[in-house]
Amino acid sequence: MSHGRKVTLIGRPVLEIEGLVGATGLSPLIGCSVVTSDPGLISAFMERWHSETSIFHLPVGELTITLNDVSSLFHLPITGALHSFYAFSVDETIFLLTELLEVSAEEARAETARSRGASVRLGWVRDIYEMRCQARRWIVAARAYLLHLVGYIFLLIRVQHMFMWCT
Repeated sequence: MSHGRKVTLIGRPVLEIEGLVGATGLSPLIGCSVVTSDPGLISAFMERWHSETSIFHLPVGELTITLNDVSSLFHLPITGALHSFYAFSVDETIFLLTELLEVSAEEARAETARSRGASVRLGWVRDIYEMRCQARRWIVAARAYLLHLVGYIFLLIRVQHMFMWCT
């Protein structure tokens, strides 16, 4: 599994949005990657992940991922107050897609239906990014780029933590 490969599909941000992406502090994520040739190993770790508690249950005990781990692995500063996230409804997702990525409600509805819930596919986000770059809609292009960049980062955090812990 490689988030780096997913980032390669979208490439580095175009020059016009490089500053916007850099200002978010998320630029270190562009180079993040975990490559493994053993998908069974990843599956075994994911089977031991309990999303309700955010803990891995292993034969040697419980293991959790801390903000310090995130900071160390991704070279991201952890500052400010902790924010509690909640899952978006499909309607909220459609609203945000129309407002922030400037897609029509029909496009957003079709994509959430394809994704079977309040989510979108990375390929769809890449297409939006490319279209917004062609239209010179730099703010919207930056939003699409950042959405793509963090698309699977939480899974990557889990995988990298496990490899670091096992070595």
